[in-house]
Amino acid sequence: MLKRVAVLAAALAVSSAAVAHADSITGFFSATGTDSFTTSSLTFAPPQNSVVAGAIGGSFAPYLTDGNPITFATGPIPYVIGNNVPPAIQLFSTTEAGETFGFTVSNFNANLVTGSPSTVGCLTGNTCLDITGFGTFTGTGAVAFTPTPAQFQFTSQYVIGQTLGTLTSFSASASATAPIIPEPATLALFGTGLVGLVGIARRKLIA
Repeated sequence: MLKRVAVLAAALAVSSAAVAHADSITGFFSATGTDSFTTSSLTFAPPQNSVVAGAIGGSFAPYLTDGNPITFATGPIPYVIGNNVPPAIQLFSTTEAGETFGFTVSNFNANLVTGSPSTVGCLTGNTCLDITGFGTFTGTGAVAFTPTPAQFQFTSQYVIGQTLGTLTSFSASASATAPIIPEPATLALFGTGLVGLVGIARRKLIA
Protein backbone atom coordinates (compact mmCIF):
# COMPACT_ATOMS: atom_id res chain seq x y z
CA MET A 1 0.00 0.00 0.00
CA LEU A 2 2.79 2.40 0.89
CA LYS A 3 4.52 1.72 -2.40
CA ARG A 4 1.35 2.46 -4.35
CA VAL A 5 0.82 5.76 -2.55
CA ALA A 6 4.45 6.72 -3.13
CA VAL A 7 4.13 5.98 -6.85
CA LEU A 8 0.92 8.02 -7.00
CA ALA A 9 2.61 10.93 -5.23
CA ALA A 10 5.52 10.85 -7.66
CA ALA A 11 3.18 10.74 -10.66
CA LEU A 12 1.18 13.70 -9.38
CA ALA A 13 4.34 15.67 -8.69
CA VAL A 14 5.65 15.05 -12.21
CA SER A 15 2.26 15.93 -13.68
CA SER A 16 2.08 19.22 -11.77
CA ALA A 17 5.61 20.13 -12.87
CA ALA A 18 4.70 19.45 -16.49
CA VAL A 19 1.63 21.68 -16.27
CA ALA A 20 3.66 24.45 -14.66
CA HIS A 21 6.12 24.48 -17.57
CA ALA A 22 3.65 24.08 -20.46
CA ASP A 23 3.84 26.59 -23.31
CA SER A 24 0.63 28.63 -23.42
CA ILE A 25 -0.26 31.03 -26.24
CA THR A 26 0.00 34.76 -25.63
CA GLY A 27 -0.41 37.71 -27.96
CA PHE A 28 -2.77 38.91 -30.65
CA PHE A 29 -3.29 39.57 -34.36
CA SER A 30 -5.91 41.24 -36.54
CA ALA A 31 -7.75 39.99 -39.61
CA THR A 32 -9.85 41.28 -42.49
CA GLY A 33 -12.16 39.55 -44.92
CA THR A 34 -15.60 39.43 -46.49
CA ASP A 35 -18.88 38.11 -45.15
CA SER A 36 -22.62 38.54 -45.24
CA PHE A 37 -25.03 38.74 -42.35
CA THR A 38 -28.74 38.99 -41.66
CA THR A 39 -30.59 39.68 -38.43
CA SER A 40 -30.13 36.01 -37.44
CA SER A 41 -27.07 34.53 -39.20
CA LEU A 42 -23.48 35.24 -40.24
CA THR A 43 -21.76 33.67 -43.26
CA PHE A 44 -18.07 34.06 -44.01
CA ALA A 45 -16.97 34.27 -47.65
CA PRO A 46 -14.49 31.71 -49.07
CA PRO A 47 -11.17 31.36 -47.15
CA GLN A 48 -9.06 33.20 -49.72
CA ASN A 49 -11.00 36.37 -48.91
CA SER A 50 -9.86 36.41 -45.26
CA VAL A 51 -6.28 37.20 -44.27
CA VAL A 52 -4.05 38.17 -41.37
CA ALA A 53 -3.94 41.96 -41.28
CA GLY A 54 -1.20 43.12 -38.97
CA ALA A 55 -0.91 43.87 -35.24
CA ILE A 56 0.86 40.53 -34.82
CA GLY A 57 2.39 39.98 -31.39
CA GLY A 58 3.34 37.40 -28.80
CA SER A 59 3.32 33.72 -29.75
CA PHE A 60 1.92 34.56 -33.20
CA ALA A 61 4.78 36.84 -34.25
CA PRO A 62 7.36 34.13 -35.16
CA TYR A 63 4.89 32.44 -37.52
CA LEU A 64 2.25 34.74 -38.99
CA THR A 65 2.72 37.55 -41.50
CA ASP A 66 0.38 40.08 -43.13
CA GLY A 67 -1.70 38.61 -45.93
CA ASN A 68 -1.55 34.99 -44.79
CA PRO A 69 -4.91 33.27 -45.51
CA ILE A 70 -7.34 32.47 -42.69
CA THR A 71 -9.96 29.75 -43.09
CA PHE A 72 -13.25 30.58 -41.36
CA ALA A 73 -16.10 28.19 -40.58
CA THR A 74 -18.30 27.47 -43.59
CA GLY A 75 -22.05 27.77 -43.74
CA PRO A 76 -24.36 30.19 -41.94
CA ILE A 77 -23.66 30.63 -38.23
CA PRO A 78 -26.98 31.36 -36.47
CA TYR A 79 -27.14 33.90 -33.69
CA VAL A 80 -29.53 35.85 -31.50
CA ILE A 81 -29.01 39.30 -30.07
CA GLY A 82 -27.21 38.94 -26.76
CA ASN A 83 -25.36 35.92 -25.41
CA ASN A 84 -25.04 32.81 -27.57
CA VAL A 85 -23.73 29.38 -26.51
CA PRO A 86 -23.39 27.36 -29.73
CA PRO A 87 -22.08 23.82 -30.15
CA ALA A 88 -18.28 24.04 -30.01
CA ILE A 89 -17.00 24.91 -33.49
CA GLN A 90 -13.60 25.91 -34.79
CA LEU A 91 -14.37 29.44 -35.89
CA PHE A 92 -11.15 29.90 -37.84
CA SER A 93 -7.63 28.59 -38.37
CA THR A 94 -4.48 29.84 -40.08
CA THR A 95 -1.27 28.01 -40.98
CA GLU A 96 2.15 29.46 -41.71
CA ALA A 97 5.81 28.59 -41.05
CA GLY A 98 4.87 25.10 -39.89
CA GLU A 99 2.42 26.21 -37.20
CA THR A 100 -1.39 26.05 -37.24
CA PHE A 101 -3.36 28.29 -34.90
CA GLY A 102 -7.05 27.54 -34.42
CA PHE A 103 -9.76 29.34 -32.45
CA THR A 104 -12.71 27.34 -31.11
CA VAL A 105 -15.56 29.50 -29.88
CA SER A 106 -17.45 28.47 -26.74
CA ASN A 107 -19.79 31.46 -26.41
CA PHE A 108 -20.23 34.89 -27.93
CA ASN A 109 -22.20 38.09 -27.52
CA ALA A 110 -23.83 39.53 -30.65
CA ASN A 111 -25.17 43.05 -31.14
CA LEU A 112 -26.85 44.39 -34.27
CA VAL A 113 -26.81 48.20 -34.35
CA THR A 114 -27.44 51.17 -36.61
CA GLY A 115 -24.60 53.65 -36.53
CA SER A 116 -25.10 57.04 -34.95
CA PRO A 117 -22.65 59.66 -33.69
CA SER A 118 -22.66 57.96 -30.28
CA THR A 119 -22.08 54.42 -31.61
CA VAL A 120 -18.47 53.32 -31.36
CA GLY A 121 -17.11 51.35 -34.33
CA CYS A 122 -20.14 51.77 -36.61
CA LEU A 123 -20.32 54.63 -39.08
CA THR A 124 -23.35 56.88 -38.98
CA GLY A 125 -26.29 55.33 -40.85
CA ASN A 126 -24.62 51.97 -41.39
CA THR A 127 -25.93 48.65 -40.10
CA CYS A 128 -23.30 46.82 -38.05
CA LEU A 129 -22.90 43.39 -36.52
CA ASP A 130 -20.59 43.43 -33.51
CA ILE A 131 -19.53 40.15 -31.95
CA THR A 132 -17.28 39.42 -29.00
CA GLY A 133 -16.47 35.72 -28.81
CA PHE A 134 -14.78 33.69 -26.11
CA GLY A 135 -13.12 30.33 -26.49
CA THR A 136 -9.81 28.55 -26.84
CA PHE A 137 -6.74 29.00 -29.03
CA THR A 138 -4.71 25.95 -30.03
CA GLY A 139 -1.29 25.83 -31.66
CA THR A 140 0.03 22.68 -33.35
CA GLY A 141 2.93 21.87 -35.63
CA ALA A 142 6.37 23.36 -35.08
CA VAL A 143 5.40 23.96 -31.44
CA ALA A 144 2.69 22.10 -29.51
CA PHE A 145 1.14 24.87 -27.42
CA THR A 146 -1.19 24.24 -24.50
CA PRO A 147 -4.83 25.16 -25.35
CA THR A 148 -5.24 28.73 -24.10
CA PRO A 149 -8.23 30.96 -23.23
CA ALA A 150 -8.85 33.48 -25.98
CA GLN A 151 -11.12 36.26 -27.22
CA PHE A 152 -12.32 37.22 -30.70
CA GLN A 153 -13.65 40.69 -31.59
CA PHE A 154 -15.57 41.00 -34.88
CA THR A 155 -17.20 43.95 -36.63
CA SER A 156 -18.93 43.97 -40.01
CA GLN A 157 -21.03 46.78 -41.44
CA TYR A 158 -23.24 47.52 -44.41
CA VAL A 159 -23.17 51.01 -45.88
CA ILE A 160 -26.31 53.12 -45.99
CA GLY A 161 -28.85 51.58 -48.37
CA GLN A 162 -27.05 48.24 -48.73
CA THR A 163 -29.32 45.21 -48.28
CA LEU A 164 -28.67 42.84 -45.38
CA GLY A 165 -27.32 39.52 -46.59
CA THR A 166 -25.19 40.91 -49.41
CA LEU A 167 -21.39 40.75 -49.40
CA THR A 168 -19.51 43.20 -47.22
CA SER A 169 -16.17 43.43 -45.45
CA PHE A 170 -15.24 42.82 -41.84
CA SER A 171 -12.40 43.55 -39.46
CA ALA A 172 -11.49 41.39 -36.50
CA SER A 173 -8.91 40.86 -33.81
CA ALA A 174 -7.99 37.76 -31.85
CA SER A 175 -6.05 37.57 -28.60
CA ALA A 176 -4.90 34.80 -26.28
CA THR A 177 -3.99 35.09 -22.62
CA ALA A 178 -2.00 32.42 -20.84
CA PRO A 179 -3.78 30.94 -17.80
CA ILE A 180 -2.37 31.71 -14.36
CA ILE A 181 0.42 29.26 -13.50
CA PRO A 182 0.73 28.13 -9.86
CA GLU A 183 3.56 29.92 -8.09
CA PRO A 184 6.56 27.87 -6.87
CA ALA A 185 5.32 28.32 -3.29
CA THR A 186 1.97 26.78 -4.26
CA LEU A 187 3.68 23.81 -5.89
CA ALA A 188 5.90 23.39 -2.83
CA LEU A 189 2.81 23.36 -0.60
CA PHE A 190 1.27 20.71 -2.85
CA GLY A 191 4.44 18.64 -2.52
CA THR A 192 4.33 18.97 1.27
CA GLY A 193 0.80 17.61 1.21
CA LEU A 194 1.95 14.60 -0.78
CA VAL A 195 4.70 13.90 1.73
CA GLY A 196 2.11 14.04 4.53
CA LEU A 197 -0.08 11.61 2.60
CA VAL A 198 2.81 9.13 2.40
CA GLY A 199 3.43 9.54 6.14
CA ILE A 200 -0.20 8.76 6.99
CA ALA A 201 -0.13 5.66 4.81
CA ARG A 202 3.09 4.49 6.50
CA ARG A 203 1.57 4.82 9.98
CA LYS A 204 -1.49 2.87 8.92
CA LEU A 205 0.70 0.16 7.42
CA ILE A 206 2.75 -0.17 10.66
CA ALA A 207 -0.42 -0.25 12.76
